[in-house]
Amino acid sequence: MKQEVCRVAISGATYAFDKLYDYDIPPELAGAVVPGVRVLIPFGRGDRTREAIVVRMGCDPRAQYERKCILEVLDAEPVLDEHALSLAAHLCSTLFCTFYDCARAMLPAGLWFRKTERYELTKSTTEAMRQELAATYPVLQNFSKRKRAIAVKKLTELCSGALPEQQIHALVQQRILQQTSTFDRRMNDKTVTMHRLGMPYDDAMAMAERGRSSVRMDIVSVLAQEGRMSRTDLKYMTGASDSTIRAMVKNGMLAQWEEQTFRLPEQPELSERKEFVLSQAQQTVYNRMEPLLLSGHPEAALLFGVTGSGKTQVYMRLIDRALQAGKSAIVLVPEIGLTPQLICKFMAQFGGCTAVLHSALSVGERYDSWKRIRSGEARVIVGTRSAVFAPAQNLGLIILDEEQDDAYKSENSPRYHARDVAKYRAMQENAFVLLGSATPAIETFYGAETGKYPVLHLRERYSGAALPRVTIADMRGTIQQGYISAIGPVLRQAMQRCFAEGHQCILFLNRRGAAKQVTCPSCGWTPACPSCSVSMTYHSVNHRLMCHYCGKSIPVRRTCPNCGSTHLKWEGTGTQRLETELQQMFPERKILRMDADTTSTKGSHAKLLEAFAEDQADILLGTQMVTKGLDFDRVTLVGIVDADQSLFAQDYRARERTFSLLTQVVGRAGRRQTQGQAIIQTYHPQDEVILDAARQDYERFYEAEIERRRMLQCPPIAQLVVLTAVGERERDVLAALVTVKQRMESLMAGAFSDFCYPILGPAPATVVRVQNRYRYHLTIRCPDNKRRRALLDGILREAGASRNFRGVTMYADVNPMQI
Repeated sequence: MKQEVCRVAISGATYAFDKLYDYDIPPELAGAVVPGVRVLIPFGRGDRTREAIVVRMGCDPRAQYERKCILEVLDAEPVLDEHALSLAAHLCSTLFCTFYDCARAMLPAGLWFRKTERYELTKSTTEAMRQELAATYPVLQNFSKRKRAIAVKKLTELCSGALPEQQIHALVQQRILQQTSTFDRRMNDKTVTMHRLGMPYDDAMAMAERGRSSVRMDIVSVLAQEGRMSRTDLKYMTGASDSTIRAMVKNGMLAQWEEQTFRLPEQPELSERKEFVLSQAQQTVYNRMEPLLLSGHPEAALLFGVTGSGKTQVYMRLIDRALQAGKSAIVLVPEIGLTPQLICKFMAQFGGCTAVLHSALSVGERYDSWKRIRSGEARVIVGTRSAVFAPAQNLGLIILDEEQDDAYKSENSPRYHARDVAKYRAMQENAFVLLGSATPAIETFYGAETGKYPVLHLRERYSGAALPRVTIADMRGTIQQGYISAIGPVLRQAMQRCFAEGHQCILFLNRRGAAKQVTCPSCGWTPACPSCSVSMTYHSVNHRLMCHYCGKSIPVRRTCPNCGSTHLKWEGTGTQRLETELQQMFPERKILRMDADTTSTKGSHAKLLEAFAEDQADILLGTQMVTKGLDFDRVTLVGIVDADQSLFAQDYRARERTFSLLTQVVGRAGRRQTQGQAIIQTYHPQDEVILDAARQDYERFYEAEIERRRMLQCPPIAQLVVLTAVGERERDVLAALVTVKQRMESLMAGAFSDFCYPILGPAPATVVRVQNRYRYHLTIRCPDNKRRRALLDGILREAGASRNFRGVTMYADVNPMQI
């Protein structure tokens, strides 16, 4: 009988050594080993037990090594189907990441396995042998025939917190001890202590790899996937000890805070299903999209509608038609804060077939949602970026609401954009992708203009509601006039009129904290983060300075450490400080603040929005969480406190990001019959971006911006690939990038002479040092093709395998949101 063989992708492999490995299938596992199941395999010289996923059957005829056998099958049925495996292979080849990184991104953390390693005396080891060797190897004193197997975690505790690895290795070689590994999955989410990454993913993973700690690497991977997790869940998923987690919190790799125990998701009080009537404009665009939905071929379209034009109603009519055709639908939103209102609407419309996927859910809740989707019970999926991987059965429709938002781009490996994944899934499953926005991404609108897909317009608000009147408030000279508050005279008067008429207002300030920085006017001292090259932000709630990059927090000083001055100055205004000013300015008004500090607990987004919708507050003050998707009947005034904040950032997307934010937040005003008003406070009232946003004139902004992109040769005119190197020693990081640049230029002059493009850099990242790790990059403007992928793949593998680059981590990002 011919030996069956399969090819597997192994967990924990670095990119330099990531490939598919061939393994024999023992007869007793024949039939259980199929593509998409996870298995246990022996790997490496020591045959350490590793988790792997079966990618395909058969073997590589060019392989020269002797094949080993699969040890165990972990799944009763495939966790990834044919489409998911194909998608993982596509992401792996285009995003320069490992196959297992892509596979894990598609699975909920509740489905991951915990590996538990144990040591025990071999059957041939007698009590006399154990006692004789215990003098040389004291670790044997912890073993006996009665207590054979001891987990590594327990053995470490018995050895006073330090595992004697050399002794254990010697005893294993002598066959006195043997190692066993078990993989299991159980759910336990009762906890009060929460964790998230305290630094960027790549920096945290580099620190874990440098310490050669697989447990720390697992912790970083889990949190990068889930965003936030309880300590109980984190320990279960990774097998980590309390001491390991405490050490990671201490060195800044993890952030920690207290929170109430997870509960089952609370179901909102749902109204009865309403049979809404589309307006003539909505019906027109629906009539054009319905044939695309039912065509049986991959299709895409851009729904370009002004704020308040009723795009959500068109979405629901399309979803309803997809369900009638026996298909499933995925609806993506960029922010968790947008999901409460959408969930209520979709659950009222589609009932129990709706499932929710986002990082604010517990591990168990996400896992249960994933199972409902996979079984076909849930056919309408609402979620944030990672929901694009949901295993929807017979997928027919993918909607990206506010498709221009940066949150759709992952900053962790795999560095995918949900829009690109949605398009690939549509190609796989003959689905329809609808991109909806009032301010489409430049790349999306350019694609529509060049004929890749149609653009459908909704130029008027639903039910004839008027667009808000926009006033540009010139803030120049206001300080000389005696206005020291962040709220200028024009906005203050508008707020007074708004309250007098019994209405509500929304204020947008895209900076949390109380003050941007603290300075000493005598000597110029500013408190800087000791680990990052940024100043620290003052938070008045706890009277501490915080770094928003690594999470470090220290008490605020009352005296300057350089000159001893007690007259420190708080410069800049954040949401905390503005909240205090508003309380003094309007003492009789209730204020709700919505930012990262007030929405860290579970369900906080929904509670804040529900309170505001029920008229429990007059002012909703927030960061960009309040700019998109919110719909409140009584909001007639929107104030943009600092419109210039992102306008002059060192980023080619700065103008687009500013225009989008301003346009979106202006659209929150006057959503019903009452015409709203928006006040844009700025120190640059003649800037074209400000003027175009005030006019709600996207086409004019696009014409100027696309011409600017042509001159800069930036996306969508040309693609950018950024090679980033990260390390503790700045000299090593720069040396690695110089070597890589020289190697690439050499290849472009030789084997890759058909792919020759200028390489810019090395240049520092926007924040060059984060958690004492320096970040520099190379930038290449080049098209996407097989030659680019082959060149960069080879370069990254060379760099990862080179001993000269020890201590330096390198990765590639295609068209990053920020450089």
